[in-house]
Amino acid sequence: MLGLVTSPWTVPDSPSSAAGHLLGFILGPAALLLSGVYLIAFSGHVPVGRLPRSDRRLGVMAFLIGFVWFIGMHWWNLTPALGGEVNRYWLVFWPTFLLLFTCLLSGAALSLRVIGDRRATESNVMWFASGFVLVLILLAMVVDGRHVDADTFRYHLWLAGADLLGTAVGLSISILVFGIIIFLHERSLPEPKSIAPPTDKEFAHVASIVAANLGGDENE
Repeated sequence: MLGLVTSPWTVPDSPSSAAGHLLGFILGPAALLLSGVYLIAFSGHVPVGRLPRSDRRLGVMAFLIGFVWFIGMHWWNLTPALGGEVNRYWLVFWPTFLLLFTCLLSGAALSLRVIGDRRATESNVMWFASGFVLVLILLAMVVDGRHVDADTFRYHLWLAGADLLGTAVGLSISILVFGIIIFLHERSLPEPKSIAPPTDKEFAHVASIVAANLGGDENE
């Protein structure tokens, strides 16, 4: 890990240099995003370990600062550049991040609607956030950034979409194959043998244990 971070200075022309350079750039906003999500999630309607209500405002602020920081890397003068050129891994990371982010937000919002209990407000917030990220993607496809033009962004966006689609298809097939193997294995097993019903002696023993642990007065 240390070698990856220091490689832009130790071995400036290696591929790990670009990766370490990008990691150094995204570490700050990523930490703000993650801490913001944590504070927002655990200061809400959670049954155990709920954080103070004031932490939600702090989480929203941290999340917004981290996301605006990322946006500034595309449309402002914060774009990761190495050797006078835009970091090649940033061109892969940014569209993939936006595309995956809007997909995860939409999936979470839909899950809250379907299986959540009294989570309509949280679901609406996630739908709004997903729509906002989608608008950013559309803007980046037609509006040039400070150092990355719209054509370059569109090119890497299609590549990111293909990567995510391939990942989703591969994961779905893996889950399907795993389920089929488990199903066939369970189907090949013999039927379990039935056991004899409890005897009167066993019933009496259980009744004595229950009576000893319940206690109290029957007339109460």
